[in-house]
Amino acid sequence: MSSGTARVLAISLNNQPWFDEMYAPLLTALKSNAEFQQAEHSTSAIRFLSQLPEPSAVLITDEALTLRENSAVWGAVLEYVRRGGTAIVMGLFPSFVEPDNMKPFFSRAGLHWGTGSYHRTTLALNRAAVDVANAGKLPQRYSQKAVFVNNVVPENMWYKTDDNSVVQSAVFPPTSANRTGETAVAMATVGRGKLGYVGDVNAEDESNAVILAMCGFL
Repeated sequence: MSSGTARVLAISLNNQPWFDEMYAPLLTALKSNAEFQQAEHSTSAIRFLSQLPEPSAVLITDEALTLRENSAVWGAVLEYVRRGGTAIVMGLFPSFVEPDNMKPFFSRAGLHWGTGSYHRTTLALNRAAVDVANAGKLPQRYSQKAVFVNNVVPENMWYKTDDNSVVQSAVFPPTSANRTGETAVAMATVGRGKLGYVGDVNAEDESNAVILAMCGFL
């Protein structure tokens, strides 16, 4: 373990049996950088969040925290973020979240993000939104099938569509995928911390690198 204090908490209250296999490369990389904890119940999620030192990063791996019965856990995550923590919404979340639940979920963080497009396209790194160290390590462009979020300001878009971004489909024609305010990869300041979103539904290697960068491990 490269750091004696780093700890990553995955909150997976609606976990699926294939998650560990699907995200094996990411989980291996995380475990090589930090102690890895996974909470599959609300009580353990709250307990792990309250442990000191606080987690280096929290991963929201599914849609459970958008549900009313888990409101207290999402509130605890947001308190952690506002104190200076980093939380990333990723994994199975974009595949399973109800579209109407996205906007109220992010509104509790003070963000206007809602459900955007769902398709595969190529996005380009937005160097203005990413720190210099990560900008040199992250892929400059990559294709991903993703649930986008909308109403995202440009400075919170880690990756952006551009004039070369088209819908990549064997069924639909290659129409433009460049929609103002939409992205599949975002990170915003919330209080003293950061809240990220990675909408990739296929666990692309490049998206794993993005998540590691958001955690501070790239």
